[in-house]
Amino acid sequence: MKINKFLIITVVFLSFFAKSYCVETNENDKKGLKSPLDNRFFSIGLFSSADSVKTSVNLEFGFKLFKFNNFEMKSYTSIVGSKIYDDNPQMYELGFMKKITFGGADEYNDKVSASRYGFIFASFGFFSFNANKSGKFLFSKPFYWEIGGGAGFNINVSKHVAILLEFGGGLHMVVDGKNFGYPSKINKAGFGRISLGGRYYIN
Repeated sequence: MKINKFLIITVVFLSFFAKSYCVETNENDKKGLKSPLDNRFFSIGLFSSADSVKTSVNLEFGFKLFKFNNFEMKSYTSIVGSKIYDDNPQMYELGFMKKITFGGADEYNDKVSASRYGFIFASFGFFSFNANKSGKFLFSKPFYWEIGGGAGFNINVSKHVAILLEFGGGLHMVVDGKNFGYPSKINKAGFGRISLGGRYYIN
Protein backbone atom coordinates (compact mmCIF):
# COMPACT_ATOMS: atom_id res chain seq x y z
CA MET A 1 0.00 0.00 0.00
CA LYS A 2 2.86 2.36 0.83
CA ILE A 3 4.43 1.62 -2.56
CA ASN A 4 1.16 2.38 -4.36
CA LYS A 5 0.82 5.72 -2.55
CA PHE A 6 4.38 6.64 -3.46
CA LEU A 7 3.86 5.78 -7.13
CA ILE A 8 0.74 7.97 -7.25
CA ILE A 9 2.64 10.90 -5.70
CA THR A 10 5.53 10.38 -8.13
CA VAL A 11 3.21 10.44 -11.14
CA VAL A 12 1.67 13.71 -9.91
CA PHE A 13 5.14 15.25 -9.48
CA LEU A 14 6.27 14.14 -12.93
CA SER A 15 3.12 15.44 -14.58
CA PHE A 16 3.51 18.83 -12.92
CA PHE A 17 7.19 19.36 -13.54
CA ALA A 18 7.15 18.06 -17.10
CA LYS A 19 4.99 21.07 -17.97
CA SER A 20 7.99 23.31 -17.38
CA TYR A 21 9.02 23.00 -21.04
CA CYS A 22 5.88 24.89 -22.03
CA VAL A 23 7.35 28.20 -20.83
CA GLU A 24 7.33 30.59 -23.78
CA THR A 25 10.64 31.33 -25.43
CA ASN A 26 11.82 34.79 -26.38
CA GLU A 27 10.59 35.89 -29.79
CA ASN A 28 14.17 36.19 -30.97
CA ASP A 29 15.06 32.62 -29.96
CA LYS A 30 15.37 30.00 -32.65
CA LYS A 31 12.46 27.57 -32.63
CA GLY A 32 12.63 23.81 -33.04
CA LEU A 33 15.38 21.28 -32.46
CA LYS A 34 18.68 22.75 -31.23
CA SER A 35 22.15 21.33 -30.80
CA PRO A 36 22.77 19.94 -27.28
CA LEU A 37 26.24 21.48 -27.50
CA ASP A 38 24.87 25.04 -27.27
CA ASN A 39 25.68 25.41 -23.57
CA ARG A 40 25.96 23.33 -20.40
CA PHE A 41 26.50 20.15 -22.40
CA PHE A 42 28.59 18.28 -19.78
CA SER A 43 28.52 18.43 -15.98
CA ILE A 44 30.11 16.83 -12.93
CA GLY A 45 28.01 16.62 -9.76
CA LEU A 46 28.48 15.70 -6.13
CA PHE A 47 25.49 15.33 -3.82
CA SER A 48 24.15 13.44 -0.83
CA SER A 49 20.84 11.62 -0.56
CA ALA A 50 18.72 10.39 2.32
CA ASP A 51 15.75 8.04 2.11
CA SER A 52 13.88 5.55 4.25
CA VAL A 53 16.40 2.76 3.50
CA LYS A 54 19.84 4.41 3.53
CA THR A 55 21.99 7.52 3.19
CA SER A 56 24.18 7.92 0.11
CA VAL A 57 26.94 9.96 -1.50
CA ASN A 58 26.75 10.30 -5.30
CA LEU A 59 29.45 11.21 -7.83
CA GLU A 60 27.61 12.14 -11.02
CA PHE A 61 28.55 12.65 -14.68
CA GLY A 62 25.96 14.12 -17.03
CA PHE A 63 25.41 15.39 -20.55
CA LYS A 64 22.58 16.90 -22.56
CA LEU A 65 20.80 14.52 -24.95
CA PHE A 66 18.83 17.08 -26.94
CA LYS A 67 17.01 20.39 -26.81
CA PHE A 68 13.74 21.25 -28.56
CA ASN A 69 12.44 24.79 -28.13
CA ASN A 70 12.45 25.21 -24.35
CA PHE A 71 12.49 21.48 -23.57
CA GLU A 72 15.68 19.61 -22.61
CA MET A 73 16.48 15.98 -21.89
CA LYS A 74 19.68 15.00 -20.07
CA SER A 75 21.42 11.76 -19.12
CA TYR A 76 23.28 11.25 -15.83
CA THR A 77 25.41 8.33 -14.62
CA SER A 78 26.37 8.16 -10.94
CA ILE A 79 28.62 6.09 -8.72
CA VAL A 80 26.73 5.65 -5.44
CA GLY A 81 28.08 4.67 -2.02
CA SER A 82 25.46 4.02 0.67
CA LYS A 83 25.07 3.08 4.34
CA ILE A 84 22.00 1.04 5.28
CA TYR A 85 20.17 2.26 8.38
CA ASP A 86 21.38 -0.26 10.97
CA ASP A 87 23.66 -0.39 14.01
CA ASN A 88 25.94 -2.84 12.20
CA PRO A 89 28.86 -0.86 10.69
CA GLN A 90 29.36 -3.38 7.84
CA MET A 91 26.05 -2.75 6.05
CA TYR A 92 27.14 -0.78 2.98
CA GLU A 93 26.21 -0.70 -0.69
CA LEU A 94 28.16 0.28 -3.79
CA GLY A 95 26.20 0.85 -6.97
CA PHE A 96 25.65 2.65 -10.24
CA MET A 97 22.64 4.77 -11.13
CA LYS A 98 21.33 5.88 -14.52
CA LYS A 99 19.02 8.91 -14.50
CA ILE A 100 17.16 10.61 -17.35
CA THR A 101 15.78 14.13 -16.74
CA PHE A 102 13.27 16.08 -18.80
CA GLY A 103 12.17 19.67 -18.25
CA GLY A 104 12.68 23.33 -19.02
CA ALA A 105 15.80 25.04 -20.37
CA ASP A 106 18.69 24.89 -17.89
CA GLU A 107 20.44 28.21 -18.46
CA TYR A 108 22.16 31.00 -16.56
CA ASN A 109 21.36 34.48 -17.90
CA ASP A 110 23.49 36.77 -15.71
CA LYS A 111 21.26 36.30 -12.67
CA VAL A 112 20.31 33.54 -10.25
CA SER A 113 17.55 31.41 -11.73
CA ALA A 114 15.98 27.99 -11.22
CA SER A 115 15.09 25.33 -13.77
CA ARG A 116 12.82 22.44 -12.88
CA TYR A 117 12.65 18.92 -14.25
CA GLY A 118 11.16 15.48 -13.80
CA PHE A 119 13.33 12.36 -13.78
CA ILE A 120 13.32 8.58 -13.84
CA PHE A 121 16.17 6.38 -12.66
CA ALA A 122 17.41 2.81 -12.35
CA SER A 123 20.22 1.53 -10.11
CA PHE A 124 22.22 -1.67 -9.77
CA GLY A 125 24.80 -2.56 -7.16
CA PHE A 126 26.43 -4.73 -4.53
CA PHE A 127 26.21 -5.43 -0.79
CA SER A 128 29.09 -5.58 1.70
CA PHE A 129 27.06 -7.88 3.99
CA ASN A 130 25.19 -11.17 4.12
CA ALA A 131 21.61 -11.62 5.32
CA ASN A 132 22.91 -12.36 8.85
CA LYS A 133 24.77 -8.98 8.71
CA SER A 134 28.21 -10.59 8.55
CA GLY A 135 30.69 -9.22 6.02
CA LYS A 136 31.09 -10.67 2.52
CA PHE A 137 33.07 -10.07 -0.66
CA LEU A 138 31.53 -6.93 -2.15
CA PHE A 139 31.08 -8.18 -5.72
CA SER A 140 29.59 -11.58 -4.89
CA LYS A 141 25.85 -12.39 -4.95
CA PRO A 142 23.28 -11.20 -4.16
CA PHE A 143 22.89 -7.84 -5.91
CA TYR A 144 20.38 -5.05 -5.51
CA TRP A 145 18.47 -2.89 -7.95
CA GLU A 146 16.22 0.15 -7.73
CA ILE A 147 13.75 1.92 -9.97
CA GLY A 148 12.00 5.21 -9.32
CA GLY A 149 11.47 8.81 -10.28
CA GLY A 150 10.74 12.25 -8.97
CA ALA A 151 11.23 15.95 -9.59
CA GLY A 152 14.07 18.39 -9.08
CA PHE A 153 15.43 21.92 -9.29
CA ASN A 154 18.69 23.29 -10.66
CA ILE A 155 19.34 26.61 -8.91
CA ASN A 156 21.79 28.33 -11.23
CA VAL A 157 24.09 30.61 -9.25
CA SER A 158 26.67 31.22 -12.01
CA LYS A 159 27.50 30.20 -15.57
CA HIS A 160 29.24 27.05 -14.39
CA VAL A 161 27.69 26.24 -10.99
CA ALA A 162 24.22 25.05 -9.94
CA ILE A 163 22.76 23.82 -6.67
CA LEU A 164 20.56 20.76 -7.14
CA LEU A 165 17.58 19.78 -5.02
CA GLU A 166 15.59 16.62 -5.81
CA PHE A 167 12.57 14.86 -4.35
CA GLY A 168 11.57 11.36 -5.37
CA GLY A 169 11.64 7.72 -4.46
CA GLY A 170 11.03 4.24 -5.78
CA LEU A 171 11.47 0.57 -5.03
CA HIS A 172 14.59 -1.15 -3.56
CA MET A 173 14.92 -4.87 -4.37
CA VAL A 174 17.43 -7.64 -3.60
CA VAL A 175 17.86 -10.14 -6.44
CA ASP A 176 16.53 -13.44 -5.04
CA GLY A 177 16.57 -11.72 -1.66
CA LYS A 178 13.89 -13.91 -0.11
CA ASN A 179 15.90 -17.10 -0.70
CA PHE A 180 19.03 -15.43 0.65
CA GLY A 181 17.09 -14.35 3.75
CA TYR A 182 17.46 -10.57 3.45
CA PRO A 183 14.94 -8.57 5.55
CA SER A 184 11.93 -6.77 4.08
CA LYS A 185 13.37 -3.37 5.06
CA ILE A 186 15.71 -3.64 2.04
CA ASN A 187 13.98 -6.31 -0.05
CA LYS A 188 10.89 -5.06 -1.93
CA ALA A 189 11.05 -1.85 0.10
CA GLY A 190 9.39 1.33 -1.14
CA PHE A 191 11.17 4.57 -0.24
CA GLY A 192 11.01 8.34 -0.50
CA ARG A 193 14.25 10.24 -1.13
CA ILE A 194 15.62 13.78 -0.95
CA SER A 195 18.94 14.84 -2.52
CA LEU A 196 21.01 18.00 -2.13
CA GLY A 197 24.30 18.96 -3.75
CA GLY A 198 25.89 20.77 -6.67
CA ARG A 199 26.75 20.48 -10.35
CA TYR A 200 29.67 22.05 -12.21
CA TYR A 201 29.19 22.67 -15.94
CA ILE A 202 32.28 22.38 -18.15
CA ASN A 203 31.02 24.70 -20.91
